[in-house]
Amino acid sequence: MLHSKEKELSEKVEEQHSRKGRFYRIFSIWEIYPILLVAAFLRLYQLNVTEFDEDQATVFRMARDAVMHGLLPATSNIASIRINNPPGVVYLLMLPAAFSSDPLWGAALVALLNIAAVLLTYIFVRRYFGRLAAIVAALFYATATMPVHFSRFMWQQNMIAPFVVLFFFALFRGVVDRRKGWLFPALLLLGLVIQLHETTALLAVPLLVAVLLAPETVRWRDVVFGLLANLLLYSTYILWEIATHFADVPILLRLTKLPSQIDSSAFVYYRDFFSPFSQAPTNPRTIVYHLYPALSWLNALLPLLVFGGFVTASLLFLASFITDPLSASGEALAKPGFWSRLWRWWTGFRSSSRRCAMLLLLVWQIVPLLALSRHSVPVFPYYVLLLMPGPFILIGLLVEEASKWMRARGRDLLILRYGLYFCISITLIAQMVGTTAGLVDDTNGNTGHGFGYNSLSFMQNALNEADQLARQRHLRHVYISSDIRSQVSLRYLAEQMRTPATVFDAASCLVLPNPATGPAVYLVEPGDTLALTLLNKFAGVTQIDRPARLGSEPYHLLIVQSPAPGVDSTSTQQFVNNLQLLYAHASVMQAANSNMLVTRWTFLRSVPVAYRTFYTYRITASLQSSASGANTASVYSDCVFSSMQAGDQFIVTFPFPSTASISSQVKLTGSYYITQPHNVAMGPLQLENIRDQRTAPVPLQNSSGGNALILSPP
Repeated sequence: MLHSKEKELSEKVEEQHSRKGRFYRIFSIWEIYPILLVAAFLRLYQLNVTEFDEDQATVFRMARDAVMHGLLPATSNIASIRINNPPGVVYLLMLPAAFSSDPLWGAALVALLNIAAVLLTYIFVRRYFGRLAAIVAALFYATATMPVHFSRFMWQQNMIAPFVVLFFFALFRGVVDRRKGWLFPALLLLGLVIQLHETTALLAVPLLVAVLLAPETVRWRDVVFGLLANLLLYSTYILWEIATHFADVPILLRLTKLPSQIDSSAFVYYRDFFSPFSQAPTNPRTIVYHLYPALSWLNALLPLLVFGGFVTASLLFLASFITDPLSASGEALAKPGFWSRLWRWWTGFRSSSRRCAMLLLLVWQIVPLLALSRHSVPVFPYYVLLLMPGPFILIGLLVEEASKWMRARGRDLLILRYGLYFCISITLIAQMVGTTAGLVDDTNGNTGHGFGYNSLSFMQNALNEADQLARQRHLRHVYISSDIRSQVSLRYLAEQMRTPATVFDAASCLVLPNPATGPAVYLVEPGDTLALTLLNKFAGVTQIDRPARLGSEPYHLLIVQSPAPGVDSTSTQQFVNNLQLLYAHASVMQAANSNMLVTRWTFLRSVPVAYRTFYTYRITASLQSSASGANTASVYSDCVFSSMQAGDQFIVTFPFPSTASISSQVKLTGSYYITQPHNVAMGPLQLENIRDQRTAPVPLQNSSGGNALILSPP
């Protein structure tokens, strides 16, 4: 008994030394370092201009708030199918958020995970397919345009790659190495990647195939531990679903009833991930536009290489029946009993490690594509991220096997073999050049982004300049206009400023500083023409600077002074404890082919900036006939603020159709509500989630107890 324990201990020590030796041998291989250098350059170059739109701001804010407020993430953002995503990305982003409020570190985590995916690809392919295959696969993956693009901004599916490679490491450990203990990490990794994007549930198919190929390596305790680990991983999400009475389930059930269609969109997106110029560039300002004639041949060659990889894997799978014939043939198959014969045949089928490896690789690349080709909701390019880095492994496999075949024939094919290496090298250089050119175009603003794209560093620079201007001029407040695409990002970044700031939705409203407190700093978005028009009409404006904005028109940095109300500001009408009208007469201006009714107010209350909280006044304007008092037209405007200060003014506009006549009385009614995070308390646990909740709208009342204010005709 003692001798047995000593022997077991000795084997464990030898295995540990062997693992350490493998680790040191891996990092003593010279080609790893240039591969990692290329991968790091393409993923970290000017990363500070990373995209920072609503999704990015939402997930990083949730991670930061979870750390700062002691919350347990229960969901992340909302999926395209309108269900709540699980919180995996928030937990991962809590690592950088624990040390800094700067979202750049969240983008850096995504980039580092994808650099790690390139390294893991090399190690995985080197172990199971050969050194040359590993070099080729890792370099093609490191320099491919679309994988680089999805490595450079925060998004949960952009974190999938390293965990997918680790997942297949676990499968190959069981199926190819025939080692036990692989199922638990495989189940845990599958649960994690499903949290990052639901389409990765399709990886359950290769997992099932692996279990069937290596049933003798499956231990019940691994199954139990895997299920318990996933129960822990999904615990807060399950609690959230319970608290909301499984609100996401009806959405999923409705999707199953939608009509489905079969098309090639998944295959097209799959091709785009390894074909750098799937569409000819049309912008002559870009470097890619000028390089396209010299690099367009990649569009034909790279799909051919991937197809060659598929053919190679298939031939290796079929050839394994010759080199490693089924062990249960002949006499064994002749024995009676269908199930007995089937089992013996399956035992013989899975006896070849190479056969099993090729089958897993092909199942991974083919089954999800076929599944995504039939869909009832739109398919997006990032749906095929679960297949990466599969195409590049297939290219590496093709080159490795072609090189082996040529080497086996000696010097007769020496020139052809070196010609293969030369062609692959030229292809890699061309892909590197094309990807780098696209990266330079994006980071330098050669590619126009429009108003739906916000670059982190340019937003931060504009806000920092506004903050510094306020402190240099000793101004007390900064006002920031926003729209539906930028408000979440700006609200988060504005909270990092030293000067108090108010972010407001500029779609129909404009905040003006209290005339008694002096001027204030304004940062106006490039596309916010209404805010600029109203500022120039109703306030004194001094243009200070135009901070740059990547790929579009610059911001406007202004100092604004509100004039004191004029002598005609005779209105005493107010919504008690909320708003007071400054002028008793309606004002009209022309804008965007509409008659724009303009009303001016002052705040009677102050509310502070609070965690994920904003305040809304909904003001409704109804035109009335002077004779009968009947409404002829009605329109409302929502005015949304991150904070309010008593004494500040704000302007509310109402666009009426050009056919409507604003020559009669205007009745104004309003309501007020607060939007706050819908965190769920379960005992001592505070479950953070993406959903907001509104307080019940409170109707605004005038001083006599009614609900309307009347403006005289203009």
